[in-house]
Amino acid sequence: MRKNSDSSLFEKVQSRDTQAFDQLVREYSPALYAFILRMVSNVEDAQDILQDTFVKVWEKSHQFKGKSSLKTWIYRIAINLCYTQLKRRQRWSFSFMEDIQVLVSSSDPVKDTEKIFHQEVLEKSLVTLTPRQRSVVIARIYEDLPFAQISEAVGCSVNAAKVHFHEGKKRIAAYMKAQVGENG
Repeated sequence: MRKNSDSSLFEKVQSRDTQAFDQLVREYSPALYAFILRMVSNVEDAQDILQDTFVKVWEKSHQFKGKSSLKTWIYRIAINLCYTQLKRRQRWSFSFMEDIQVLVSSSDPVKDTEKIFHQEVLEKSLVTLTPRQRSVVIARIYEDLPFAQISEAVGCSVNAAKVHFHEGKKRIAAYMKAQVGENG
């Protein structure tokens, strides 16, 4: 969504236009859901957090002042809800049934098994990161957000976001090297 269309759409949301809100949800949901799922590694939690995020967007729309982009503001709400969920859970889990479904429906079991293994190792490596490192790494790699936007969403300076990203990459590399080996 472009910035101008974001602004006009969100002005309608702020004036309690439910159709505009539905459009906002449709436009932001796919990418936001993928981001949340990577943060919490659980389908049910991700669906709940996505829904809670949009409930908060609706309830708090009057608090949006436009100091950051709408996308940054919405992602900040989602990140805070993810942090809360992760603190509550104290342990992160992985989706296992989805991997099995890919294996069963696959045309090349050897390649798919290898791909799933590497994806699983990468997902598990994300768990080794601090919540802030994890949110920065996911926002940068999977969402391709610039560091300025990430720093606003996460609540730190641009330089701190870069440090979190760099440290997160080092931890991921060390974990993957330990799990897969040098030639993985």
